[in-house]
Amino acid sequence: MARQALVALAFSLIPLAAWAEGGVITYACTDDTGHPMTFDIAPQALDARRAGHVEVTVGDAAMSGTMAGDLGPWSWNDGGAVTTLLVDGASETGIAMLLHVLDTGTTPPTSTLTHLTCEAPA
Repeated sequence: MARQALVALAFSLIPLAAWAEGGVITYACTDDTGHPMTFDIAPQALDARRAGHVEVTVGDAAMSGTMAGDLGPWSWNDGGAVTTLLVDGASETGIAMLLHVLDTGTTPPTSTLTHLTCEAPA
């Protein structure tokens, strides 16, 4: 229960204006090996629940995607692989998130799951 409260608190600190079109939410994360990953999520067309179309930028690559609401998940197509970023709860050092990549271009399709620890979104 305390874990859920921490996640809710972290996301409640996001200014509502950031979820408006033209805003950007940045998740600065590290994986289990300490490799940094940054996800910039820019709303394009959201409904009243703040679900809809977004642009996701990872490094120099900007991709069209979707989000289901304030707490994600966020999904996009990255070079033929379906990539999904989702909240996995709170951790001692930030917000636990999962990065799932499903590559259907391989036979059989391959899937990778990366555990991330992210700072509260900015």
